[in-house]
Amino acid sequence: MTTIWSSGGGTQSAAIAALIVRGELEKPDLAAIVDTGYEATTTWDYHYSVIEPALDAVGVTLHRVPQHGRATVGLYSAKGDILIPAFTESGKLPTFCSNEWKRRVLQRWARERTKGAWQVWLGISLDESRRVRVEDRPWQTRYPLIERRLRREDCKALVAEMGWPVPPRSSCWMCPNHTRSEWDAMKRDAPEDFKRSIEFERSMRESDDELWLTATRKPLSEWQGDGQADLFTGLCDSGYCFV
Repeated sequence: MTTIWSSGGGTQSAAIAALIVRGELEKPDLAAIVDTGYEATTTWDYHYSVIEPALDAVGVTLHRVPQHGRATVGLYSAKGDILIPAFTESGKLPTFCSNEWKRRVLQRWARERTKGAWQVWLGISLDESRRVRVEDRPWQTRYPLIERRLRREDCKALVAEMGWPVPPRSSCWMCPNHTRSEWDAMKRDAPEDFKRSIEFERSMRESDDELWLTATRKPLSEWQGDGQADLFTGLCDSGYCFV
């Protein structure tokens, strides 16, 4: 069975990289991080400056797999439904983008390189065990962090032991699952990503003016933050968003 590590580019994935580099987790046959075309700039900065060099040093290539040419749908489904979990006047839409842009893209990429069954490693930690899913053959899943009873804080400590900087949160820059503090941080620390998000929302609303990227249901261009506590932490560190 071919083993494939699916990196999400965040804290838990950095912890898996650390375990591989330290020899505490066997090297996977293949390793990949799917590029949806919307990943935050900070994700790729960390990938190229920290994770890729460390893995290269132990003979593991972490392939950047573009969804272009492998995803069968873009922002909208074949029926015309938007795939991201945008906010509406009546609630919030389901999350379909991760399945279409990441999970299925990785499956197609794996089929290009393997024959028979494969096992995918996902960076879900013990405190996120609710996200564990059982996959049918030939798509089996393994959770190395849960096997080691590691929580997110343990992953942070492991990364710190490596002498690596703190990994950024992994997500798409226009993701409606961002918390208030994440939007604040993007506006402050990644203004180009924030500008792209504003333009994305504007374009999205030209097709459907009932859709929004934030729960405020106001244009992101008017974002000021409200100082309220976050009620949701939408992370994609495992490589997939199951929200």
